[in-house]
Amino acid sequence: MQFISFAWTTPAVKARRKFCTRRGWNDDYARRFKAGQHLMGYDKLPRIGGKPFQEIVLTCAPCKEPYNQAPDADWENEGFAYLESIGAKVHGLTPREIWQTWLADDTLCWLVRFDYV
Repeated sequence: MQFISFAWTTPAVKARRKFCTRRGWNDDYARRFKAGQHLMGYDKLPRIGGKPFQEIVLTCAPCKEPYNQAPDADWENEGFAYLESIGAKVHGLTPREIWQTWLADDTLCWLVRFDYV
């Protein structure tokens, strides 16, 4: 089974409050993922000691989208509301600050939507 690492958003996945993720994958890698595919969620990359904790299923094939085109609903879907509620920070940034950075960024990323098994 293929995997996906959630790293700093792991608490939102464990709480089942995250339903999408944006990735800087290269196109060849991203095209390996298909709608309906099951993946194992890890708390960090396995090669650096990550542990599996949640199986997910892709609700659609990943697609490209600029960060700044994220719909308002993805504040919740990315798990940011939950992460903000528990006081999470990444490199000193709050989830709200990360979200605001995204909304100013027109870089294309791969959008991956999923649900829980």
